[in-house]
Amino acid sequence: MKHPVKKRLERWLEALALTLALGACGDSPAPPEAVMQGGASPAEKALLFAVHPYDTPSRIESRFRPLCDYLGKQLGRPVDLYLAHSYGDQIRRISHGQVDFAYMGPTPYLRAHDHYLNDTTAYDLPILAGETQKGEAGFRSVIVTLDSSPIHALSDLRGRTLALGDPRSFGSHFTPRALLWQAGLTLADLKDYAYLGRHERAALAVAHGDFDAGGLRKEVAEIYLDRGLRIVAETPLLPPHVIVARPGLAPALAEAVRSALVEPAPEAASAFAALGPDVGFGPVDDSRFDLARSIVQAFESARPLEASLW
Repeated sequence: MKHPVKKRLERWLEALALTLALGACGDSPAPPEAVMQGGASPAEKALLFAVHPYDTPSRIESRFRPLCDYLGKQLGRPVDLYLAHSYGDQIRRISHGQVDFAYMGPTPYLRAHDHYLNDTTAYDLPILAGETQKGEAGFRSVIVTLDSSPIHALSDLRGRTLALGDPRSFGSHFTPRALLWQAGLTLADLKDYAYLGRHERAALAVAHGDFDAGGLRKEVAEIYLDRGLRIVAETPLLPPHVIVARPGLAPALAEAVRSALVEPAPEAASAFAALGPDVGFGPVDDSRFDLARSIVQAFESARPLEASLW
């Protein structure tokens, strides 16, 4: 006869193993074919809208919850916000059809479109709309430093430290490196650098004096200018963030969302305003990302960039 404590321990271990197994199943991306063959979600099921963690969860929630509510009203069906755990989590989930829509920056979009879905011709990653700011379809990246810093040009970063965002972020990784390249610098010319995960962390790391400079999206940097930050360099207009539909989503549903974004109803005004001043959406196609492709491919393959990128 087993000792009572040993029996309880065995039951606890069995329950733990079952819990871990079920959790692993829930987190594993479904094969793309399985999801694609399933067609559209049932009408009573909420649609999922995924956003990558480029800023604090609370700010992302306040920006995108109104947009989800607006889209839900236009579709007559709930749209739930899904804050991805990482850039990779968002890429995998939209590619495998585990979320229905995603707000993606250039690098995540290219990773999903060009890598996850490059082996299929039956399905694509439809771009429904591109984000605009003050009528411009795109955004800008900057490198910032402290207002009191002796850094006044990109060449002054030689031998200094640089904070970046996520390695898969176009605006807080690839374009800051492109700015350095055009100034004749590489990461090897820095004293040190680090990937901090989010744009706002790069800004705060500079504001707190932990790094000499930081690379991030201009709109995020502007939030922290009153904390003593100064913009050293800025890119031209970059490819926009886009809202995409999952592969195999019912065309009528995708078109309804595209129309709600590009031809918005009056009630869209407050939802768009929550995303930022003068934010809207317009049509954009994949060719808009050719420059981003060349920059990302150059750095990932260690090929030299052209002398003039922009």
